[in-house]
Amino acid sequence: MKRLALLFALVALTPLRADLLGSLIKITPATGWTRDGPTEAAQEEPAFPTLRYVPKDGRNASIVLTLLPITVAGFTITNHASLERFNLLSARPYLANPDDEPPIPTVLDIANGIGVSITNEDPALIGKPVPPGEYRMATSASVLLGRKYLIQCTIFHDEKDSAELRQALDILLSATVKATTPSLPSSAI
Repeated sequence: MKRLALLFALVALTPLRADLLGSLIKITPATGWTRDGPTEAAQEEPAFPTLRYVPKDGRNASIVLTLLPITVAGFTITNHASLERFNLLSARPYLANPDDEPPIPTVLDIANGIGVSITNEDPALIGKPVPPGEYRMATSASVLLGRKYLIQCTIFHDEKDSAELRQALDILLSATVKATTPSLPSSAI
């Protein structure tokens, strides 16, 4: 019986297996989340390496992470200011009115990188129940790792500062550059 208890303790203390985003970035799912197909049903396959995670217990949330080249949308992301501009471009589809003043981005604390996020609420769902297959909130987050790798992430959830949002951010902030990867140009993505 002691051996069985020891085996369970070892399994519980073993870190979760990391998934690879492309061949360069390791992502560790949060406890209680599972890897799903890279897109929702009826969406096109992504053009760049993409991972998607959802809560195992069926809570209404998901996180989609995509590895992009650092030169996108006509400019190169090299610092905090350019990352904020890119994040705003990525968040624009989720803004209630794209002509309004955008929300101030939140700075994300990530090892060996810089990150920002913007959270928007669907104005059509304010004060209403969330229909199946929809989300009340979309958080667009952009991370520049090692000044070479750009991760664009969208977190879909229903409540501000929810457990689902915090867990999804933990997944994003787990991103690290694979240690055994030789130095590759970002164009090799």
